[in-house]
Amino acid sequence: MDEHLNHAPCGYLTLADDGTILTINQTLLNLLGYDINELRGKHINCMMTVSSRSFFQLYFFPLIQLQGTVEEMYLPLQPKGENPLPFLLNALRKVTEKGTATHCMFTLMKRRREYEQSILEIKREMEEQNRIKEEMITELELLQRQLEHKQQELVEMNSRLKVLAETDGLTGLKNRRSFQESLSLNMSLCQESSLPLSLLLLDVDHFKNINDTFGHLTGDKVLQVLALLLKESTKEDDVVARYGGEEFAVILPNADQPQALQVGEKIRSLAEASYSTSPWFTVSIGAVTMSLEDTVTSLQSKADRALYSSKRNGRNRVTHFDFLHRSTDPNSLK
Repeated sequence: MDEHLNHAPCGYLTLADDGTILTINQTLLNLLGYDINELRGKHINCMMTVSSRSFFQLYFFPLIQLQGTVEEMYLPLQPKGENPLPFLLNALRKVTEKGTATHCMFTLMKRRREYEQSILEIKREMEEQNRIKEEMITELELLQRQLEHKQQELVEMNSRLKVLAETDGLTGLKNRRSFQESLSLNMSLCQESSLPLSLLLLDVDHFKNINDTFGHLTGDKVLQVLALLLKESTKEDDVVARYGGEEFAVILPNADQPQALQVGEKIRSLAEASYSTSPWFTVSIGAVTMSLEDTVTSLQSKADRALYSSKRNGRNRVTHFDFLHRSTDPNSLK
């Protein structure tokens, strides 16, 4: 405990939710005549009068659990071998990564007479409230269970909303927004680790003709089949996304140029052979491998140019950006 807090001009302690004393300052120990080993780890009841215990359980614990704070509550404490001392209690319940604790500040009341009337009134209320104590506790337990249930529902709902926000509804792949976030993150990680990263952009060839000939439901089926092929052709660490319309994207962490072309050709050949599950279709693919100076925007732009080259040169092929300006293109595969 901080030395200033330990010798503050008022008593201070922290409680666990079950009433166990976690810490207590020297000021309060001196006022009550206890040694720290007599109180630390014990229930707070051990330093209370009989009436205070009932009051504490009936008023303090429900209030601190529901509101998180208690202000200026009158509470007599029982010193060791002496008459009770009157205190004003202020408390705050805090939830941190280390757990939940209630911080209590006890101010000794030097003018007790001003509070005697309120004490008598409180005592009468306590006698009445003791009669219905069990009913209140039962109701509070029910409310606690309901609150926990609602909290669990909220957690599950937030989880579902997060998945919906990141997923393309038709294909079940990541959507464009989620893809952009994944690309930025993976580029940063690979650049920091000096590892390669490649990106594939692919487009269903003549997709408009498929829609016009077979209908949009069949076109949707083609996209779903392609999504499954992409999942089958990639590793767990790869990121597959629907880029928009009939365009898809694949992020390949730790993949250099030959590996990117190998994955691209695998996807292309599987698509070409997929006529048994959907109308025959092919894909054009543009590949790019990240260079040191690349940004998210420049990498996507290069992949898009490579994709355009594949479509311009006959479709149903894989083109890597590195070979766009060469007279021969050994890494443009068909």
